[in-house]
Amino acid sequence: MTVLKFEDQRLPDLDDYAKLAEQFIPGRRAIFAIVEAALLELLAEGPAKILVVGAGGGEEILRLGQNNPQWSFVGVDTYQPMVELARRRLAETPLGARSRVETTAIDALDDTGFDAATCILTAHFVPDDGAKLAFLTAIHERMKPGAPLAIVDGVGVGGEDKTELLRRIWKRHAVCNGVAPEVAESNAENFKKVAVVSEEREEALLASAGFERLTPIFRGLAIKGWLAFA
Repeated sequence: MTVLKFEDQRLPDLDDYAKLAEQFIPGRRAIFAIVEAALLELLAEGPAKILVVGAGGGEEILRLGQNNPQWSFVGVDTYQPMVELARRRLAETPLGARSRVETTAIDALDDTGFDAATCILTAHFVPDDGAKLAFLTAIHERMKPGAPLAIVDGVGVGGEDKTELLRRIWKRHAVCNGVAPEVAESNAENFKKVAVVSEEREEALLASAGFERLTPIFRGLAIKGWLAFA
């Protein structure tokens, strides 16, 4: 299965990436706020070790860690320039002392025993040819039994009327937020190339990877988020 890798996108200057992502992704701030609230509700008070899958840029760690000084983070990402951006951003804050970001695939990470994990807008870059299930299974294997995973992903079936309508609204939303129309069109076209699957397929894959009690926590156009428990 040939799909678009993250690094194959037409990316902006990396220092502008976070700003552009804010313009594009419906409810991006709400995603991080909901995930933080979920982890605060589910994790016991005290130290917690959190796995961040797709940590390039450092956004999840910055958003989740700034008000929660007892949380530490291990992030993984396969795209070195984004890892370097994350390290640079984190080093400028107190979070640098309690976070680590590695350039590695999740199945090559030695760490285990995580109290929670996040996977935000990452799994849809992994093709559903066995690799997506292996990816989710590798996350599950590194978590404590019962630990929560917050996963947010693009969903849909290419060519379906509903999916195509959401793609057009996605583009319009970006333009309304100040993105140039040609840039918005290019980004919307990428949705056709990433390895998004239907909501039902995503839930089936999570269950096959060993996750239980799937609970929807977010929906913004073609983006859906769940809590799932290892």
